[in-house]
Amino acid sequence: MRFDRVYSAVTANIGIKIVSILFAVFLWLYVTAQIGERQTFRVPLELANVPDSLAVVGDVPKDIVVTMRSTRSELLKLRFMSSIKATVDISGARRGRNIVPLSTGILRLPEGFRQEDVSIDSPKSLTLDFERILSSSLPVTPVLRGSMPKEMILVGRPTVTPDRVLVRGPMSAMTDITGVETEPIDLRNKPGKFSREVSIRADRGRQCIPSRVLVEFEIARRAVRTLEGIPPTLLHGEEGLEVEYTPQTAALTVEGPEELVNGLVPDDVSIILNIAYGLRGTVRIRPEVIVPQGIDTFSLDVSSFEVRVSSKR
Repeated sequence: MRFDRVYSAVTANIGIKIVSILFAVFLWLYVTAQIGERQTFRVPLELANVPDSLAVVGDVPKDIVVTMRSTRSELLKLRFMSSIKATVDISGARRGRNIVPLSTGILRLPEGFRQEDVSIDSPKSLTLDFERILSSSLPVTPVLRGSMPKEMILVGRPTVTPDRVLVRGPMSAMTDITGVETEPIDLRNKPGKFSREVSIRADRGRQCIPSRVLVEFEIARRAVRTLEGIPPTLLHGEEGLEVEYTPQTAALTVEGPEELVNGLVPDDVSIILNIAYGLRGTVRIRPEVIVPQGIDTFSLDVSSFEVRVSSKR
């Protein structure tokens, strides 16, 4: 019986009781939301109006720590729905070290907040080093990444347009630079001609104009072929010489793009024997091999020729 009486007391006018509880909860939330308090925020920091002739070197803080004073509801709204930014005007900077005090005037506050409701905790000032900007026209080198299958080959060298860019940067970053590189280009492609617009790597505060270039390259199937019976060409600066050599011909194995390799004829390559002035007798001479541009590797079936040089009688 006792349980029935308790149950009846709890469930009597249950709707009114639920509404009363909800009202009390909302009232408590409203009252606590109006209580004033302080909260800490990290605010992004930006530098504005940097003189064209100067560049900032070294680390610059990405944000500053501030304390905001307001009601809990306003601070909650600020944290999740609004944004604060800090912008420091350094138009008056000079070459060398500059110390810039930070005040609440650098903050762009949302409507309803006053400067006196804010304090900057850290840093209290910025220590900025400025260097004179130098500029130079420098060549661009494409950076290739990835290894191609053995049956593929890169035809020639990639071309870059433009092949030179204007590079600007602080003096310390420009003294030893002779060129710039592109971001890596993936070579794992099927045969054919390709073009990629890629960014140029710019570090240490350097700026490239333009910042992107067009890189064109070609990938072809690799071919290997041996050209037999190629006689050497004799080079000497004397008249009246008799020159004999062994072997009479050599075989040249070339490796490169399929179309180029398959189209080669013996006249397209040269095996040169360079005979020094005044040389007489029998010597062994290592040949010089000349192949068309685009051939990747080549090899002869002989490492040297036996050459006998004498004067004509």
